[in-house]
Amino acid sequence: MKKRIILALAALSLMACTPKSTVPKQSVRELCEYMVSTYPQATLQDLYKTCYQDFFGAEHLVHDTAVARSYLHYELEGLGNERVKELRSEGVKELGMPMHEPTGFRHRFERINLALVLSGEMSEQELLQLFIDAAGNDNALHSHWADEWAEIEAIALQVQPAWRNDELQALLHKAAAANQAVHHSESFRNTYKPHYRIIRL
Repeated sequence: MKKRIILALAALSLMACTPKSTVPKQSVRELCEYMVSTYPQATLQDLYKTCYQDFFGAEHLVHDTAVARSYLHYELEGLGNERVKELRSEGVKELGMPMHEPTGFRHRFERINLALVLSGEMSEQELLQLFIDAAGNDNALHSHWADEWAEIEAIALQVQPAWRNDELQALLHKAAAANQAVHHSESFRNTYKPHYRIIRL
């Protein structure tokens, strides 16, 4: 009897220390389906990126506002040299991605395509300020990103088995354990040419 009580208490203690599921499975499934249909060349790495952005916001990107301003200007200049004539003459509104796209499955933040600035619908300074505002220190939902990513990954691989890649999965688990961001995958960058900034919704 005493042994059973001890085992029961140990089990309760373990349950108390284990974070509860924080992932709404249907929302994650819908995000994965969106990724597969919108970005056929995306990988698990790109799913990680949007979910990470949704979880942490832009905090990891803005350590110095002067650097953020300089890099945004540099990126816009490069894009402008290549695409501004096309945008003006043909009315092209997108640079490989939607003009507005919510992050992750909670949609706490939004990706703003730099084409909005190139087309004159938003000023460079307006976008910069919104980007900086999305980098507050209180953005993270909680301290269990690695646990959340493990749940997301399990659902994602059910939706899209082709995303299974042992080497990449190991790298993403390592990044999640350290709360680290990742870049878009090479296939995503080459196909969709992502140029955006994260703002708070």
